[in-house]
Amino acid sequence: MAPGGRVSRQTTITGASTQASRLSDPSNSNNPTPNTDDSTRIRKGRGRTMRKGLEKMKKSIGRKMVIDIPVGKGRPVKAIPSAKLSNELGIIARNFLSLPNKWKELTRDDKDVALIRCHEKFEINWDEHYTKDRCEDILKNRSRQWRYKLKKLFESASPEEEARKIEVPELTPENWNRLCDMWANPEHKRRCEINKVNRTKLKSNHFMGSRAFVAARAEIGVKEHEGVEPNRIEFYKSTHTRVKKDGHLQRLRLTTTK
Repeated sequence: MAPGGRVSRQTTITGASTQASRLSDPSNSNNPTPNTDDSTRIRKGRGRTMRKGLEKMKKSIGRKMVIDIPVGKGRPVKAIPSAKLSNELGIIARNFLSLPNKWKELTRDDKDVALIRCHEKFEINWDEHYTKDRCEDILKNRSRQWRYKLKKLFESASPEEEARKIEVPELTPENWNRLCDMWANPEHKRRCEINKVNRTKLKSNHFMGSRAFVAARAEIGVKEHEGVEPNRIEFYKSTHTRVKKDGHLQRLRLTTTK
């Protein structure tokens, strides 16, 4: 890069980075030329999880973060451990686990190796079978989300032959082509269309974002109910409705396109 130049970065869905050098020419400072190359534009928004926050917390407290999953909860009830555990399992699902068409295709050894990587980052009691099973459930969910994002990448390319040429750094070519075979299957497409129709029947949605309901319910209990978790009706009102200026509750409705 020439002296005085600047570099803009863009992270793609697959994690690859693109760079574009832009010279700081004083003669062009008053009349900047707009960048029309989509491949070098900076895409705004939250980037991918890089573990930096978890590593800083480990250094701060002097030990690994303790993960406690009470029986019947399915996830940690504290917001930060819940989010960090989910993020770490997402990193493992993307980078250290073969992406199957179906979760049951993975062997027990594959799942155990992934969970061992998670144990390296947290203080987790694997002797508690409930804890281990729930971590595996979260790993399964993050693997499914990763497969969904890749499917969107597959559908964005046309024709199918071009989609198969896409290089996904986290996957082997064999793994990518196996997924492409599934997405191109007419029976798979038929089931997807049925699922889309079923999804439109959902009349309202929550506004909790990516936060786990278990952690959100515990937090609402601490802030609004003197430490007692709200019941299902109270929790639904807190996550699906908002109080209007006139004092009435407004239920959030989904906007669907036909």
